[in-house]
Amino acid sequence: MLQSNINEQSSVDAPERRGAFRVSNPILSVEIGGRKYSTENWSLNGLLLNGIPDEVTEDEPVHGIFGPLGAAEMCRFDGHITRLDADNMTTAIILDERSADVAALLPLWVLKYGAL
Repeated sequence: MLQSNINEQSSVDAPERRGAFRVSNPILSVEIGGRKYSTENWSLNGLLLNGIPDEVTEDEPVHGIFGPLGAAEMCRFDGHITRLDADNMTTAIILDERSADVAALLPLWVLKYGAL
């Protein structure tokens, strides 16, 4: 008998949860509570982090800063944790609508840093 595990489902088969195009380049450096993470991918609506912040739960508000890895440009953000995946060691964050700077800066970072 074949068994499947939802955490082993490929990203190609997985439904798009953010409703926005995902970008993996440039990689963003994300700081939450003084600890730094990198992004697996991101969109205008959210971030998928490599790693899981200490003592967090799903639906918990999260605040931090992020910017292109290795660049001095940073932006504050507010969001909520939507998924913690211990098997893949990733954290999904949806960005709050009030993070207006984010919507303005992310497309510019793709143009400026995405081709590096």
